[in-house]
Amino acid sequence: MLIIITSLLLTIPYPNQPDWESIDDDYSTGGALVDVNLDGLIDFITGNGNDMDQDPNRVYYNTGDSLEYTASWVSGDLGYNAKVSVGDIDYDGYPDLAVANYGDPGAPQYDKFYYNISGTYESTSSWQPADLDNSFGCAFGDMDGDGDLDLAVACGEDYTNQAQRAKVYLNNAGVLDTVAAWESNLLSYFYDVTWVDIDADGDLDLALAGMHVQNLIYRNTGGMLESSPCWQSQNSLGTIEFAFGDVDNDNDEDMVCANNAQTGGQSYCELYLNNGITLETTPVWTSQSLNYYSCVALGDVDRDGDLDLAAGGWWETVKVFENTSGTFPQTPDWEWQPGNPYQLVCEHISFGDVDNTVQAQVESEPHVVDSLNRVFYLANRWLRSVDSVRTGSHTFGLDEYCFSYAEGWVSLGNTVTVAETVWVDYSYSLDLDLVVTNWSENPGNFLFYNRYSSGAAEHIALETPARVIIPTPTRGSFHVYAPFTDIRLKIYDSMGRLVRSQTGSQVDLRTAGVYFVRVYDGIELKAHKKVVIVD
Repeated sequence: MLIIITSLLLTIPYPNQPDWESIDDDYSTGGALVDVNLDGLIDFITGNGNDMDQDPNRVYYNTGDSLEYTASWVSGDLGYNAKVSVGDIDYDGYPDLAVANYGDPGAPQYDKFYYNISGTYESTSSWQPADLDNSFGCAFGDMDGDGDLDLAVACGEDYTNQAQRAKVYLNNAGVLDTVAAWESNLLSYFYDVTWVDIDADGDLDLALAGMHVQNLIYRNTGGMLESSPCWQSQNSLGTIEFAFGDVDNDNDEDMVCANNAQTGGQSYCELYLNNGITLETTPVWTSQSLNYYSCVALGDVDRDGDLDLAAGGWWETVKVFENTSGTFPQTPDWEWQPGNPYQLVCEHISFGDVDNTVQAQVESEPHVVDSLNRVFYLANRWLRSVDSVRTGSHTFGLDEYCFSYAEGWVSLGNTVTVAETVWVDYSYSLDLDLVVTNWSENPGNFLFYNRYSSGAAEHIALETPARVIIPTPTRGSFHVYAPFTDIRLKIYDSMGRLVRSQTGSQVDLRTAGVYFVRVYDGIELKAHKKVVIVD
């Protein structure tokens, strides 16, 4: 029997007890909400085992407005499985599954990959990389800009001092290479990994979370990650998980992280803002200190147009902090924990419309791309499907683009040769139910339905933001195109120093170098981009 220790606050529309609980006895760690069998309903995937037991991975299929209590798909191979990532790597429209393999502490393992065969996963991993690692996190993303998904893994194990390198394996015509194309220059204890266009230059950079070492970002240059990080946090944080999103609504990607104090330090969540060029090195917000924060996720749970923060910890509550003007309160606006706190060990939080409350469909959302800038973020995240990507003369095939379900970015292949508008049709979860994986054999994983507007299935049309075109010039004179009259520009050099502040859209830069252009409508930031000027 569950005993509730907190009550629902009206600002966050989750109930004061879970609506669903799985009954399989796993040490669940990784989680993802995705439509596995393409029936229009969101299913739930778990990666299980962690450092405690060799468990199978599972899929809980959606039965119409809820999830199975016992998973229908159970992997035939066991392992110390950790975080998962989903994406279509073989261009058939079905989301495939990667699983990081953490290992019985100190004993490296092979990471796993399962093809989706017409709505169900193959029984055992069909991929074995050349390297044995202790991997806790993995993430699909397009490193080389060819329009398909590559796989990054976060490696290293803190408890037994197994420092290792993070790795990226390329996708070669729908098959993952077994030898890594890139490795981090630093040996570390990496516990999470995410692809993010941190500098808004139209390609995906790689962020790595470190356990009691610095968090790092490696910049992507020409389809390859640089050999040294372009950003690192000021302190060694103990970060187990992080998430990226535009928290302050200024059109760039900020970072939230969950820091854990089990092996030293302090435990809290933090927010690092993006200054348009990179992340700040110190946080602008820090939550109250607890013992073992372990996971974070961003989503607009109250439908007010900004990203709220969900978080959880080991033997602590799952909680939500409401976003107010680009920041969060120190204490949560909603939280829940069973009567016995040792029965909730939060490892990962996923958002998605499990009970199919709102059919949220976007048609013809415009994005301007060119030959060097082929990654863009959709106006919404937690995607259910991407149905069409096209220009006026070409519809992209499934082998010509890829996307992220959770972060909402789209990456186009190198068929784009000139600046043009791309139109995207897609569906997403507007009504965000919350699922948390639980590192506890009993009870299981938990689902909370979003009670916004009493479940009324109303469609909310979101305004498409104005599109600003900033060319990628090689010479110092170019024109910024924007659909407003009060155009103001600020231009920074590669060191972040302001070199030009002007009104008007014509730009003349006579000194070769790397610059960052920020475009304002009056005082409101509308767009930003890196440009390179050569002699």
